[in-house]
Amino acid sequence: MKLTIESDVREAAELMRSVLRPAGELASEYPLVFSEEGAGQLLSLREGGRVVSTCAVIERTLIYPGGERKVGLIGSVVTHPEARGRGYATKVLEYAEETLREQGCDHALLWADDPVFYGRRGYALEGHEVDFLVDDGASPFPSTTLNVRPLSAGEGGAVHSLYSKHEARVERSAKETSELLTCPGMTVLVAEREGEIVSYVCFGRGADLEGVAHEWGGDPEGVMACVAKLLEEHETVFVMTPGEPGALGDRLDSIGALRAHGRIGMSKSLGGRACLPEGAFIWGLDSI
Repeated sequence: MKLTIESDVREAAELMRSVLRPAGELASEYPLVFSEEGAGQLLSLREGGRVVSTCAVIERTLIYPGGERKVGLIGSVVTHPEARGRGYATKVLEYAEETLREQGCDHALLWADDPVFYGRRGYALEGHEVDFLVDDGASPFPSTTLNVRPLSAGEGGAVHSLYSKHEARVERSAKETSELLTCPGMTVLVAEREGEIVSYVCFGRGADLEGVAHEWGGDPEGVMACVAKLLEEHETVFVMTPGEPGALGDRLDSIGALRAHGRIGMSKSLGGRACLPEGAFIWGLDSI
């Protein structure tokens, strides 16, 4: 067996696609990993010359009130169906953690389809979010004079500016934001006042976030106007609000949206600091 950082990612990427998107395409959903200029890496375990288990990692900086923290995101941990039950996923995960530790990351963060598997390997639930379900039974939305429309080409910078106003977020460049806005299955709406974009909502993304408003920013009035626009074409809209929902949560409560509390993901210390600061695990963690 050989653990490697893949320089030619095609074989590892195809294994990921065959397991996670057997009837579709995966790479375009995660441009920061799979694009030629992306910051991510694919780590693999090879046996008999072929990739039998793999995952993606990317370094990110968490920004939060009072500081910042370098972490590593781990995603798409998969093993070939014929090679399961032999501990390969555990070996790849350990390799990912060691790689991130060597790169100076304090914690590894991930999203788990099987939290028991990761819990046995030292990961714990982290972060807090409130999810709102809005459907056609909601009370009428407050009236607004804002204009809501789809994001146009070349307007990624305006979205990035609003994203960067979140006090807790993953640091990313304007170019990375623009790349993420092109993910398949994503609708990006903006609300503008007197020609200026004051809010945005990202709705849907590939197969993982279908029907979910998973990122938003700016004036809560404009975010609500975007959600109202989405309801014109969709029976339900799930709105994720990492951390405390604040003014947007109050507005969603006022129309009778249903609340559900959850956790954002899982984290593991890589040997340095034991805990992430309160409120650090917030925005932009779907960017892998």
